[in-house]
Amino acid sequence: MTLTPLRLLLLWLGATFLGAVLILSDLLQLDGLRLTQARLIIGRDFLNVWSGGHLALQGQLATLYDYQGYMAWQASIFGPLDSYNYSYPPHSLFLAMPFAMLPYPLALAIWTLLGAAFFMWAARPYLPDTLSLAHAILTPAAIINIWWGHYGFVIGGLWLLYFHYLDRSPGRSGVVAGLLTLKPHLGLLIALTMLGRKQLRPILIASAVALSLIGLSILIFGGDLWRTWLVETSALQTRIMTAPGPKFYYFMMPSAYIALREAPTALAFMVQTAFAIAALALFWKARDARAQDLAFVSASATAVIMPYIFNYDLTVCSLGFAILLFGRWGALTTGEKLALWFAFAAPLLVMAFNPIGPVALLAGLFVQMRHATGRNGEPIAPSFGWQTWQERAHN
Repeated sequence: MTLTPLRLLLLWLGATFLGAVLILSDLLQLDGLRLTQARLIIGRDFLNVWSGGHLALQGQLATLYDYQGYMAWQASIFGPLDSYNYSYPPHSLFLAMPFAMLPYPLALAIWTLLGAAFFMWAARPYLPDTLSLAHAILTPAAIINIWWGHYGFVIGGLWLLYFHYLDRSPGRSGVVAGLLTLKPHLGLLIALTMLGRKQLRPILIASAVALSLIGLSILIFGGDLWRTWLVETSALQTRIMTAPGPKFYYFMMPSAYIALREAPTALAFMVQTAFAIAALALFWKARDARAQDLAFVSASATAVIMPYIFNYDLTVCSLGFAILLFGRWGALTTGEKLALWFAFAAPLLVMAFNPIGPVALLAGLFVQMRHATGRNGEPIAPSFGWQTWQERAHN
Protein backbone atom coordinates (compact mmCIF):
# COMPACT_ATOMS: atom_id res chain seq x y z
CA MET A 1 0.00 0.00 0.00
CA THR A 2 1.57 3.25 -1.16
CA LEU A 3 1.08 6.64 0.42
CA THR A 4 -0.93 8.59 -2.15
CA PRO A 5 -1.81 12.28 -1.59
CA LEU A 6 -5.43 11.23 -1.04
CA ARG A 7 -4.48 8.67 1.61
CA LEU A 8 -2.25 11.21 3.38
CA LEU A 9 -5.11 13.72 3.36
CA LEU A 10 -7.62 11.22 4.77
CA LEU A 11 -5.24 10.07 7.52
CA TRP A 12 -4.47 13.68 8.41
CA LEU A 13 -8.12 14.73 8.48
CA GLY A 14 -9.00 11.69 10.57
CA ALA A 15 -6.42 12.73 13.17
CA THR A 16 -7.39 16.42 13.25
CA PHE A 17 -11.18 16.33 12.84
CA LEU A 18 -11.85 16.87 16.56
CA GLY A 19 -9.66 19.97 16.52
CA ALA A 20 -11.83 21.57 13.85
CA VAL A 21 -14.90 20.76 15.96
CA LEU A 22 -13.37 22.46 19.02
CA ILE A 23 -12.51 25.65 17.11
CA LEU A 24 -15.95 25.75 15.48
CA SER A 25 -17.56 25.29 18.89
CA ASP A 26 -15.74 28.36 20.20
CA LEU A 27 -16.78 30.45 17.20
CA LEU A 28 -20.43 29.45 17.64
CA GLN A 29 -20.51 30.54 21.30
CA LEU A 30 -18.59 33.77 20.76
CA ASP A 31 -20.14 36.95 22.16
CA GLY A 32 -17.66 39.74 21.57
CA LEU A 33 -14.49 38.35 23.12
CA ARG A 34 -16.30 36.06 25.55
CA LEU A 35 -17.02 32.36 25.11
CA THR A 36 -20.44 32.23 26.73
CA GLN A 37 -20.66 28.52 27.47
CA ALA A 38 -17.05 28.11 28.61
CA ARG A 39 -17.04 31.45 30.51
CA LEU A 40 -13.62 32.16 29.04
CA ILE A 41 -12.14 34.58 26.50
CA ILE A 42 -11.41 33.75 22.85
CA GLY A 43 -7.82 32.62 22.70
CA ARG A 44 -8.38 31.01 26.09
CA ASP A 45 -4.96 30.78 27.78
CA PHE A 46 -3.52 33.70 25.84
CA LEU A 47 -5.47 35.85 28.28
CA ASN A 48 -2.82 34.87 30.85
CA VAL A 49 -0.04 36.14 28.60
CA TRP A 50 -1.87 39.41 27.97
CA SER A 51 -2.90 39.83 31.62
CA GLY A 52 0.58 39.11 32.99
CA GLY A 53 2.11 41.61 30.61
CA HIS A 54 -0.46 44.26 31.56
CA LEU A 55 0.11 43.80 35.29
CA ALA A 56 3.87 44.10 34.78
CA LEU A 57 3.50 47.26 32.67
CA GLN A 58 1.12 48.80 35.22
CA GLY A 59 3.36 47.95 38.17
CA GLN A 60 0.70 45.71 39.75
CA LEU A 61 3.04 42.76 40.26
CA ALA A 62 1.56 41.93 43.66
CA THR A 63 -1.60 40.83 41.80
CA LEU A 64 0.20 38.51 39.37
CA TYR A 65 0.42 35.43 41.59
CA ASP A 66 -2.49 36.39 43.87
CA TYR A 67 -5.10 33.85 42.74
CA GLN A 68 -8.19 35.77 43.86
CA GLY A 69 -6.78 39.21 43.09
CA TYR A 70 -5.71 38.08 39.61
CA MET A 71 -9.20 36.79 38.74
CA ALA A 72 -10.77 39.95 40.15
CA TRP A 73 -8.52 42.10 37.96
CA GLN A 74 -9.51 40.12 34.84
CA ALA A 75 -13.19 40.29 35.79
CA SER A 76 -12.96 44.08 36.07
CA ILE A 77 -12.06 44.17 32.36
CA PHE A 78 -13.88 41.20 30.81
CA GLY A 79 -16.60 40.40 33.33
CA PRO A 80 -16.88 37.23 35.48
CA LEU A 81 -14.84 34.34 34.08
CA ASP A 82 -13.99 30.80 35.04
CA SER A 83 -10.71 30.56 36.92
CA TYR A 84 -7.48 31.67 35.31
CA ASN A 85 -4.11 31.80 37.07
CA TYR A 86 -0.66 32.98 36.01
CA SER A 87 1.59 29.92 36.47
CA TYR A 88 4.66 30.93 34.46
CA PRO A 89 8.00 32.01 35.98
CA PRO A 90 8.65 35.76 36.33
CA HIS A 91 11.04 35.99 33.38
CA SER A 92 8.15 34.99 31.10
CA LEU A 93 6.99 38.60 31.53
CA PHE A 94 9.69 39.74 29.11
CA LEU A 95 7.76 37.88 26.39
CA ALA A 96 4.33 38.86 27.68
CA MET A 97 4.82 42.63 28.00
CA PRO A 98 5.13 43.51 24.29
CA PHE A 99 1.80 41.79 23.54
CA ALA A 100 0.12 43.59 26.45
CA MET A 101 0.82 46.91 24.72
CA LEU A 102 -1.75 45.98 22.07
CA PRO A 103 -5.55 45.59 22.24
CA TYR A 104 -6.41 42.00 23.10
CA PRO A 105 -7.80 40.89 19.68
CA LEU A 106 -4.80 42.31 17.81
CA ALA A 107 -2.37 40.87 20.35
CA LEU A 108 -3.96 37.40 20.00
CA ALA A 109 -3.78 37.55 16.20
CA ILE A 110 -0.10 38.57 16.22
CA TRP A 111 0.75 35.99 18.91
CA THR A 112 -0.80 33.24 16.80
CA LEU A 113 0.69 34.33 13.48
CA LEU A 114 4.19 35.01 14.79
CA GLY A 115 4.18 31.77 16.77
CA ALA A 116 3.09 29.75 13.74
CA ALA A 117 5.68 31.43 11.51
CA PHE A 118 8.44 30.82 14.06
CA PHE A 119 7.51 27.16 14.43
CA MET A 120 7.37 26.60 10.66
CA TRP A 121 10.77 28.25 10.25
CA ALA A 122 12.28 26.07 12.97
CA ALA A 123 10.64 22.92 11.55
CA ARG A 124 11.80 23.48 7.97
CA PRO A 125 15.08 21.48 8.18
CA TYR A 126 13.22 18.46 9.57
CA LEU A 127 10.38 18.13 7.07
CA PRO A 128 10.45 15.40 4.39
CA ASP A 129 9.36 16.03 0.82
CA THR A 130 5.98 14.44 1.51
CA LEU A 131 5.03 17.24 3.95
CA SER A 132 4.79 20.97 3.34
CA LEU A 133 5.62 23.76 5.79
CA ALA A 134 1.91 24.20 6.46
CA HIS A 135 1.70 20.66 7.81
CA ALA A 136 3.92 21.71 10.73
CA ILE A 137 1.18 23.98 12.12
CA LEU A 138 -1.73 21.68 11.26
CA THR A 139 -0.87 18.69 13.44
CA PRO A 140 -3.35 17.75 16.20
CA ALA A 141 -1.13 19.37 18.87
CA ALA A 142 -0.65 22.51 16.76
CA ILE A 143 -4.40 22.88 16.29
CA ILE A 144 -4.92 22.51 20.05
CA ASN A 145 -2.23 25.14 20.60
CA ILE A 146 -3.95 27.58 18.23
CA TRP A 147 -7.31 26.90 19.90
CA TRP A 148 -5.91 27.35 23.40
CA GLY A 149 -3.61 30.31 22.63
CA HIS A 150 -0.70 28.74 24.45
CA TYR A 151 3.13 28.66 24.25
CA GLY A 152 3.29 25.49 22.14
CA PHE A 153 4.75 27.16 19.04
CA VAL A 154 7.25 29.21 21.05
CA ILE A 155 8.57 26.30 23.13
CA GLY A 156 8.30 23.89 20.19
CA GLY A 157 10.24 26.20 17.88
CA LEU A 158 12.98 26.66 20.48
CA TRP A 159 13.12 22.88 20.99
CA LEU A 160 13.63 22.28 17.26
CA LEU A 161 16.29 25.00 17.10
CA TYR A 162 18.13 23.48 20.06
CA PHE A 163 18.47 20.10 18.34
CA HIS A 164 19.24 21.72 14.98
CA TYR A 165 22.23 23.44 16.58
CA LEU A 166 23.14 20.59 18.94
CA ASP A 167 25.96 19.16 16.82
CA ARG A 168 26.35 22.02 14.34
CA SER A 169 26.82 24.89 16.80
CA PRO A 170 26.92 23.82 20.45
CA GLY A 171 27.19 27.43 21.62
CA ARG A 172 23.92 28.39 19.94
CA SER A 173 22.25 25.28 21.32
CA GLY A 174 23.28 26.44 24.81
CA VAL A 175 21.67 29.84 24.26
CA VAL A 176 18.43 28.23 23.08
CA ALA A 177 18.45 25.82 26.04
CA GLY A 178 18.65 28.81 28.37
CA LEU A 179 15.60 30.36 26.70
CA LEU A 180 13.66 27.10 27.12
CA THR A 181 13.54 27.74 30.87
CA LEU A 182 10.35 29.64 30.04
CA LYS A 183 8.72 26.25 30.78
CA PRO A 184 11.40 24.66 32.96
CA HIS A 185 9.56 21.42 33.78
CA LEU A 186 9.79 20.37 30.10
CA GLY A 187 13.58 20.69 29.98
CA LEU A 188 14.68 17.47 31.72
CA LEU A 189 15.83 15.70 28.56
CA ILE A 190 17.39 18.88 27.15
CA ALA A 191 19.81 18.76 30.08
CA LEU A 192 20.38 15.02 29.59
CA THR A 193 21.23 15.42 25.90
CA MET A 194 23.97 17.89 26.78
CA LEU A 195 25.29 15.63 29.54
CA GLY A 196 25.05 12.55 27.31
CA ARG A 197 27.06 14.23 24.57
CA LYS A 198 29.51 15.60 27.18
CA GLN A 199 29.04 19.17 25.97
CA LEU A 200 30.36 21.29 28.81
CA ARG A 201 30.34 24.61 26.90
CA PRO A 202 26.61 24.51 26.01
CA ILE A 203 25.80 23.60 29.62
CA LEU A 204 27.72 26.63 30.85
CA ILE A 205 26.13 28.89 28.23
CA ALA A 206 22.62 27.61 29.01
CA SER A 207 23.22 28.18 32.71
CA ALA A 208 24.53 31.69 32.04
CA VAL A 209 21.53 32.59 29.86
CA ALA A 210 19.04 31.23 32.41
CA LEU A 211 20.76 32.98 35.32
CA SER A 212 20.92 36.23 33.33
CA LEU A 213 17.17 36.09 32.66
CA ILE A 214 16.49 35.35 36.31
CA GLY A 215 18.84 38.12 37.44
CA LEU A 216 17.34 40.64 35.05
CA SER A 217 13.83 39.76 36.19
CA ILE A 218 14.86 40.19 39.84
CA LEU A 219 16.43 43.54 38.98
CA ILE A 220 13.30 44.79 37.20
CA PHE A 221 10.48 43.04 39.06
CA GLY A 222 12.05 42.31 42.43
CA GLY A 223 13.05 39.04 44.08
CA ASP A 224 9.76 38.59 45.92
CA LEU A 225 8.07 37.54 42.70
CA TRP A 226 10.35 34.52 42.41
CA ARG A 227 9.74 33.46 46.00
CA THR A 228 5.98 33.68 45.45
CA TRP A 229 6.17 31.70 42.21
CA LEU A 230 8.39 28.98 43.67
CA VAL A 231 6.43 28.54 46.90
CA GLU A 232 2.84 29.72 46.59
CA THR A 233 2.16 29.28 42.87
CA SER A 234 3.77 25.82 42.84
CA ALA A 235 1.53 24.80 45.75
CA LEU A 236 -1.52 26.21 43.93
CA GLN A 237 -0.65 24.27 40.77
CA THR A 238 -0.36 21.08 42.82
CA ARG A 239 -3.83 21.66 44.27
CA ILE A 240 -5.25 22.35 40.83
CA MET A 241 -3.66 19.22 39.37
CA THR A 242 -4.99 17.01 42.18
CA ALA A 243 -8.44 18.57 42.46
CA PRO A 244 -11.23 15.98 42.64
CA GLY A 245 -13.96 15.74 40.06
CA PRO A 246 -14.16 15.76 36.24
CA LYS A 247 -12.17 18.91 35.51
CA PHE A 248 -12.04 19.82 31.82
CA TYR A 249 -8.28 20.34 31.84
CA TYR A 250 -7.74 16.70 32.86
CA PHE A 251 -8.96 15.70 29.40
CA MET A 252 -6.12 17.74 27.92
CA MET A 253 -3.42 15.90 29.88
CA PRO A 254 -2.00 12.77 28.22
CA SER A 255 -0.17 11.33 31.25
CA ALA A 256 -0.70 7.91 32.80
CA TYR A 257 -1.13 9.50 36.22
CA ILE A 258 -4.03 11.65 35.04
CA ALA A 259 -5.59 8.76 33.10
CA LEU A 260 -5.76 6.87 36.42
CA ARG A 261 -6.76 9.84 38.56
CA GLU A 262 -9.87 8.01 39.83
CA ALA A 263 -7.86 4.91 40.79
CA PRO A 264 -6.02 4.63 44.13
CA THR A 265 -3.23 7.21 44.22
CA ALA A 266 -0.56 4.55 44.81
CA LEU A 267 -1.62 2.68 41.66
CA ALA A 268 -1.65 5.85 39.54
CA PHE A 269 1.80 6.74 40.82
CA MET A 270 3.18 3.25 40.13
CA VAL A 271 1.85 3.18 36.57
CA GLN A 272 3.15 6.68 35.86
CA THR A 273 6.56 5.63 37.20
CA ALA A 274 6.57 2.52 35.00
CA PHE A 275 5.70 4.56 31.91
CA ALA A 276 8.38 7.12 32.80
CA ILE A 277 11.06 4.44 33.27
CA ALA A 278 10.17 2.84 29.93
CA ALA A 279 10.29 6.22 28.14
CA LEU A 280 13.58 7.16 29.78
CA ALA A 281 15.08 3.81 28.78
CA LEU A 282 14.05 4.34 25.14
CA PHE A 283 15.45 7.86 25.18
CA TRP A 284 18.72 6.62 26.67
CA LYS A 285 18.94 3.91 24.01
CA ALA A 286 18.73 6.67 21.36
CA ARG A 287 21.06 9.13 23.10
CA ASP A 288 23.68 8.78 20.35
CA ALA A 289 21.18 9.19 17.53
CA ARG A 290 21.60 11.99 15.03
CA ALA A 291 20.15 15.19 16.41
CA GLN A 292 17.35 15.24 13.84
CA ASP A 293 15.98 11.95 15.23
CA LEU A 294 16.81 12.72 18.86
CA ALA A 295 14.72 15.91 18.72
CA PHE A 296 11.57 13.86 18.33
CA VAL A 297 12.57 10.89 20.49
CA SER A 298 13.29 13.25 23.38
CA ALA A 299 10.06 15.22 22.84
CA SER A 300 7.99 12.02 22.87
CA ALA A 301 9.85 10.70 25.92
CA THR A 302 9.21 13.98 27.76
CA ALA A 303 5.48 13.70 26.98
CA VAL A 304 5.37 10.23 28.53
CA ILE A 305 7.61 10.98 31.53
CA MET A 306 5.89 14.14 32.76
CA PRO A 307 2.73 13.65 34.87
CA TYR A 308 2.02 17.36 34.41
CA ILE A 309 1.89 18.06 30.68
CA PHE A 310 -0.84 19.23 28.32
CA ASN A 311 -1.69 18.34 24.73
CA TYR A 312 -0.76 21.84 23.53
CA ASP A 313 2.80 21.12 24.76
CA LEU A 314 3.13 18.33 22.17
CA THR A 315 3.73 20.38 19.01
CA VAL A 316 7.18 18.83 18.43
CA CYS A 317 6.04 15.41 19.55
CA SER A 318 3.07 15.36 17.15
CA LEU A 319 5.20 16.68 14.28
CA GLY A 320 7.79 13.96 14.89
CA PHE A 321 5.21 11.19 14.59
CA ALA A 322 3.93 12.74 11.34
CA ILE A 323 7.44 12.99 9.88
CA LEU A 324 8.19 9.33 10.61
CA LEU A 325 4.76 8.08 9.54
CA PHE A 326 4.46 10.01 6.28
CA GLY A 327 8.16 10.42 5.54
CA ARG A 328 9.14 6.74 5.86
CA TRP A 329 5.81 5.17 4.96
CA GLY A 330 7.31 2.48 2.75
CA ALA A 331 9.72 1.29 5.46
CA LEU A 332 7.05 0.83 8.13
CA THR A 333 5.11 -2.29 9.00
CA THR A 334 1.32 -2.11 9.33
CA GLY A 335 1.66 -2.28 13.12
CA GLU A 336 4.13 0.60 13.12
CA LYS A 337 1.85 2.71 10.94
CA LEU A 338 -1.05 2.14 13.33
CA ALA A 339 1.09 2.96 16.37
CA LEU A 340 2.39 6.15 14.78
CA TRP A 341 -1.05 7.28 13.60
CA PHE A 342 -2.55 6.89 17.07
CA ALA A 343 0.47 8.66 18.60
CA PHE A 344 0.11 11.45 16.03
CA ALA A 345 -3.60 11.80 16.81
CA ALA A 346 -3.12 11.39 20.60
CA PRO A 347 -3.25 15.14 21.48
CA LEU A 348 -6.88 15.15 20.32
CA LEU A 349 -7.85 11.53 21.01
CA VAL A 350 -6.91 11.98 24.67
CA MET A 351 -9.81 14.43 24.98
CA ALA A 352 -12.23 11.67 23.98
CA PHE A 353 -10.61 8.84 25.98
CA ASN A 354 -7.89 9.70 28.49
CA PRO A 355 -6.04 6.34 28.64
CA ILE A 356 -5.28 6.39 24.92
CA GLY A 357 -2.86 9.30 25.45
CA PRO A 358 -0.01 7.68 27.42
CA VAL A 359 -0.39 4.29 25.72
CA ALA A 360 -0.30 5.75 22.19
CA LEU A 361 2.60 8.08 22.99
CA LEU A 362 4.72 5.28 24.47
CA ALA A 363 3.98 3.01 21.50
CA GLY A 364 4.89 5.80 19.08
CA LEU A 365 8.10 6.47 21.00
CA PHE A 366 9.02 2.81 20.71
CA VAL A 367 8.67 2.98 16.91
CA GLN A 368 10.71 6.20 16.82
CA MET A 369 13.44 4.49 18.79
CA ARG A 370 13.50 1.55 16.35
CA HIS A 371 13.94 3.89 13.41
CA ALA A 372 16.48 6.27 14.94
CA THR A 373 19.77 6.60 13.07
CA GLY A 374 23.13 7.10 14.79
CA ARG A 375 25.37 10.09 14.18
CA ASN A 376 27.59 7.96 11.97
CA GLY A 377 24.65 7.13 9.71
CA GLU A 378 24.27 3.59 11.04
CA PRO A 379 21.02 2.41 12.63
CA ILE A 380 20.75 2.31 16.41
CA ALA A 381 21.30 -1.21 17.74
CA PRO A 382 18.09 -3.30 17.91
CA SER A 383 16.08 -2.77 21.08
CA PHE A 384 14.46 -5.60 23.09
CA GLY A 385 15.28 -8.12 20.36
CA TRP A 386 13.40 -6.26 17.62
CA GLN A 387 15.07 -5.67 14.28
CA THR A 388 15.44 -2.18 12.90
CA TRP A 389 13.65 -1.29 9.69
CA GLN A 390 16.97 -1.09 7.85
CA GLU A 391 17.78 -4.71 8.72
CA ARG A 392 14.32 -5.94 7.78
CA ALA A 393 14.59 -4.21 4.43
CA HIS A 394 17.52 -6.46 3.51
CA ASN A 395 15.83 -9.72 4.56
